[in-house]
Amino acid sequence: MKLHLRDEARATERRAPLAPDDAAALIAQGASIAVERSDKRVFPDEDYARAGCALAEPGSWTTAPRDVAILGLKELPPEPRDLPWRMIHFAHVFKRQSGWADELARFRRGGGALYDLEYLTGPDGRRVAAFGYWAGWMGAALGLWRLMARELGEPGPEAGVAAFESRAELAERLRALRARLGRAPKAIVIGALGRSGRGAADALAEGGAQISRWDIAETAALDADPAARAALLGHELLVNCVLMTGPGLTLATPEMLPRPECRLRVISDVSCDPFSDFNPLPLYLAPTGWDAPFINVGTNGAGEPVELTAIDNLPSLIPRESSLDFSAQLTPALARFPDGEEWQAARAVFLARLAEAEELA
Repeated sequence: MKLHLRDEARATERRAPLAPDDAAALIAQGASIAVERSDKRVFPDEDYARAGCALAEPGSWTTAPRDVAILGLKELPPEPRDLPWRMIHFAHVFKRQSGWADELARFRRGGGALYDLEYLTGPDGRRVAAFGYWAGWMGAALGLWRLMARELGEPGPEAGVAAFESRAELAERLRALRARLGRAPKAIVIGALGRSGRGAADALAEGGAQISRWDIAETAALDADPAARAALLGHELLVNCVLMTGPGLTLATPEMLPRPECRLRVISDVSCDPFSDFNPLPLYLAPTGWDAPFINVGTNGAGEPVELTAIDNLPSLIPRESSLDFSAQLTPALARFPDGEEWQAARAVFLARLAEAEELA
């Protein structure tokens, strides 16, 4: 396998899908790996060099030979216009998000292929590698931090956030706020049985919140049972960890927020899919960013502001721990590229969406 790890185009992306020690393990199995130098990535360039990787200049993937697989995390820059390589990253286009057909057209013109990391699945249909736990943990922690700081009248993450060196750093801040607050904020996690949901519940527990854990069974009656809807809206913090692939779930709308039973003050949309037709929180139009993590989306039944955060690269706020975890999950699959069943599953989705995009061209 010939692999090229690219420097991320996004300025706030500090994660890496492949850690130096795991790169060394692949090289020991015969892989050839080039790593672009990066002043953002949480792992120093020298660590990759010691692992046996060849260091390359940022952006040099655009001149790589066509038999090299290009590994990254987030979306590609707009150039080059045509993509002849096998690209491995989170593209966020297979659910027909905004601009999906134009992005896939780059592969059609260039003759390359997209192996979206979200669609690497095993025989049980589960993803082989995911940042979900850390997305849930960080999303819930941010929401709880804002909720408690706001009640205490203290500055919180609303003015902007930067990456933390470790989970422990933020957990300690939450515990200190909880001690000064003197009570347990009432929080609900939707999708509590999944990776993200478990991470969210762990963060809320570390921060001393009172937690309601809801999953499919609890949300099934939301539209038909006013009591269930009132119970959901009665929490102070809502953390959504459900990534919808079809219709069927609505958690909160602008019309629901002013209801007398609504006590929501902060919403953390970990799933962050505002461009999808199936967004269960149709309260916002675009993700929020590190410089302004929270936006006001209305007022609740008590006339208090309802704030929402929806950052689409939450795990990058804990880059070292989340990267080590993800890399450990992904490395066995990389050793099977491109013939492993997880890669064939991702390729099948790519070909299906490519055919749909061609029909629209």
